[in-house]
Amino acid sequence: MTAGELVAEGAPVEQGRAQGARFARAIAAELARERKKLPWLARRTLVRRVRETSARAVATQLPWQRERIEGIALDARVGLAELELAEACVRVQGAAFVDGARLQASFDLPNALAPLLVLRTSRPDAGGFPSVELALAHLAGCLCGVNAEGIAVICTRDLPGEEPSLRFHAQELLFRARDLDAGIDHLRRRASYAGGTGTLVAADARGESRLLEFARGTLEVRDTALVPKHAKSPQLELHPGERRLSLLDGERREEIAR
Repeated sequence: MTAGELVAEGAPVEQGRAQGARFARAIAAELARERKKLPWLARRTLVRRVRETSARAVATQLPWQRERIEGIALDARVGLAELELAEACVRVQGAAFVDGARLQASFDLPNALAPLLVLRTSRPDAGGFPSVELALAHLAGCLCGVNAEGIAVICTRDLPGEEPSLRFHAQELLFRARDLDAGIDHLRRRASYAGGTGTLVAADARGESRLLEFARGTLEVRDTALVPKHAKSPQLELHPGERRLSLLDGERREEIAR
C-alpha cells in the first residue's frame, strides 16, 4: 500500500484547503472519471437527492467536517456538490485485527481509488485532538487513524444509502475522544441525529477495544473477542499506546499523532 502525505493544520476549512491544494489534480481527475458514469439528468437527480439526505445530515450534525469539505472544494477548484456526491457514493470496506494494544487493518480498495490514498496528519487549532489517519484525497473523513490521546479506529464496514459514511464517525472519534467509552457515547449521540450504517473497531492505549455496530441512527457496542488477532498480509498497523500508524508498504512509513 502506498499513499501520498499531507499535514493539515488549523481550522477545519484550512485543513480542507491544504488537502485540496495538495491533491488538486488528482481530485479533479477522480471527479471527472465519476462524472462519466451517469447521464447528465440522472446525475443531476442524484446530486439533488444527496443534498437533501446525507449531505444535509453532515452539514447540520457534523458541521466541522462540512467545513473541511468546503475547504477541499475551494482549493481543489471543484464543485462542492461533486464532493458531496463522492462522499455519499464512495464506500470502502475493510477488515480489522485486534491483538491487545495493537491493531492491524486491510482495505478492499478499488484500483481507481488506490492512487488517492493519503497518509494525513490533522492538527486542529482548537476544540479537538491531533491525529494521523489514512484517508482519500477527495474525501474529508478517514478509513482509520489514531489520535494524540491514544484512541484508534478502523472503518471496516460502511454501507451505502442515504446516510453519511462511517468515515465521518471515525474522524469524529479521533477529533473528540480522549477516553474510549466517552468517545463512544459521543458517537451514539451523533449517530442518533446524523445516521450511518456499518461497523467501526475502536481501541485505546490500555488495550481496551470495542466493536461498534451502527444501524440507521442506533449504535450497539460489542466485544472484540471474536475479531481475529492477526492478518496474513496487513496493509497497516495502529499502535494506540505509541500514538503511531505504520503503513506496511515495503518501505514501512510511520506517522505519530502529536
